[in-house]
Amino acid sequence: MAAAAQLGNLQEEATCSICLDYFTDPVTIDCGHNFCHSCITASWKGRDGNFSCPQCRDISGQSLRPNRQLRNIVGMLKQLQLPPVKPPEENLCKKHGEKLLLFCAEDQRMICWVCRESKEHKTHAASPIVEAAEEHKVKLQEWLHLLKKEETYVQESKVKEEEQYKTMRNKLRTEKKILESEIEKLRQLLKENEQTLHGRLKEMEKKITMVENANITKLSYQITSLNAVITEIGKKCEAPAWELLKDVRSTLSRCNNVKIQNPEAVKSYKGKYHCDD
Repeated sequence: MAAAAQLGNLQEEATCSICLDYFTDPVTIDCGHNFCHSCITASWKGRDGNFSCPQCRDISGQSLRPNRQLRNIVGMLKQLQLPPVKPPEENLCKKHGEKLLLFCAEDQRMICWVCRESKEHKTHAASPIVEAAEEHKVKLQEWLHLLKKEETYVQESKVKEEEQYKTMRNKLRTEKKILESEIEKLRQLLKENEQTLHGRLKEMEKKITMVENANITKLSYQITSLNAVITEIGKKCEAPAWELLKDVRSTLSRCNNVKIQNPEAVKSYKGKYHCDD
C-alpha cells in the first residue's frame, strides 16, 4: 500500500495543474512550478506584464526553462501505461473544471486559476491553498485553544450549579421533614381537641336531656292539676246557688293552694364548642 501511495504521488507530480493531464513539453517558471509549455503560454496570452504563476500567484518573468528530467519521468509513466491521477471531484472547480489551486481571501473559498483571472476575483487577494490552509490552521488552533478554555469554564460552571442545586434540594428535604413533623403534631393536637370537644358536647346533650325530661314531667303534672281545679270551678260556676256554695270553702282553699313552679332554668347553649357551666 505504501508503494501504491508513492506511485500515486509520482503520478500527481507528473500532472500539469492546468490541463490535469501528464505534462507535455514541461517547462519551469521562475517560482519553480512546472506546466505544459502550451498551458502556461495560453494562460499568459494577451498579458504585457505581471505574469503570475497560476499555482502560487508569484510574479514571474516570461522565462520558460525546459524540464527534461520531468519530461523523461512522464515518458516512463506513459510506457507503464499508467493514467494520470485525476483529482477528486471536490478538488475541481465546478464552473471551469480546473483544479482548485488558490484560496480567495475576500470570498473565503477555493478557486482555480481561471477563476483568478476572471473579473470576479481579479482584484481579490489570493494565495496558494497550502499557504492559506496553514494560515487558517493557525487561526483555527487559536480558536480551538480559546473554545477549550470556554468549555472548561462551562464544565466547571455546570459542576458548580449541580452542587448548588444539590445543596438546595438537601435543604428542602430537611425542611420538608420538619414541616411534616410539625403538621403531624398539629394533626395529633387537633385529634385530641376533637375528642375533648366531642366529649363536652356529649355531656352537654346529656345534661339538656335530663333537665328537659324533669321540667316537662313537672309541667305536665301542673297542667293536670290546673285542669282539675279549672274543671271543678267551672262546674261550680254553672251550678245552682245552693250547689255553688256547698263546700265552697274547700274549693277556694284548693285555688289558694295551687302554686305554679317554674321549671329548672337551663342556661342557653352559645355554640362554638362551649357552654356555660
